[in-house]
Amino acid sequence: MSMWQIEALIEYGIRLIDKAAIMNEEKKTVIGNLYSVQTQYDCKFTNFRVMPILLQTGYTITIDYTAHPDYKGNEAYFEKLLKKKDIEFINRDIKKKWSEKNDVAAYLEPATGKIYIDYGSPLRKDEPPLAIMDIHDLGLYLIREAHKQQDRDRVYEWTAYILKFGAISLDDDANAAALIDQYFKEIKGIFYSYDYADYKPVDEALTIFPPGAKDSDGFTEWAIGEGLAEGQVLAYFFEKVA
Repeated sequence: MSMWQIEALIEYGIRLIDKAAIMNEEKKTVIGNLYSVQTQYDCKFTNFRVMPILLQTGYTITIDYTAHPDYKGNEAYFEKLLKKKDIEFINRDIKKKWSEKNDVAAYLEPATGKIYIDYGSPLRKDEPPLAIMDIHDLGLYLIREAHKQQDRDRVYEWTAYILKFGAISLDDDANAAALIDQYFKEIKGIFYSYDYADYKPVDEALTIFPPGAKDSDGFTEWAIGEGLAEGQVLAYFFEKVA
């Protein structure tokens, strides 16, 4: 899948959640899970595309750079960052390079001197950690919300993502009947309540190809042929709706 499409998928997912009739605490969790999906791909840093939403929901908070807990004694470090042109990332340990154990804790906007701190950062110590959702739970959540808002584009995109990429999270002995009962009965019902005859998917990777479809990427046929849970779910999804 192209990275720009993942970036768009996440951005429009956040815009969808912004319009949801839920509390900001719940919005923060869903947004955090959307960004968790994005981090699995080699995407650009896109938070500023939706920064007003991130700030309004409390997913992101800002402080003056002098309020960073490590500012005292490290003034020169921060003054050097302020001279940069672009957004600068600040690791947990500001004196060490990035690593999996020393990941980004905040980011500085040199033009304003503001430090942005996202939900889940170690700098936000009085909050519970982000609860990571199973990708099927996240997908169903977003599809339900898109259906409430009658947003057929988001219904299609997240159905496609779950059908084609949800299997990455499955064990080899995953049970198709359980997946269908827990997720795909509802997803199928919502999806087929819309007419996609004139719909143009934004990317082949997020295109749902029925078996034998013209220009098919071959994924559906391959998965069904393998006969594992992923293929059984796809076969169920494409069974004629009564």
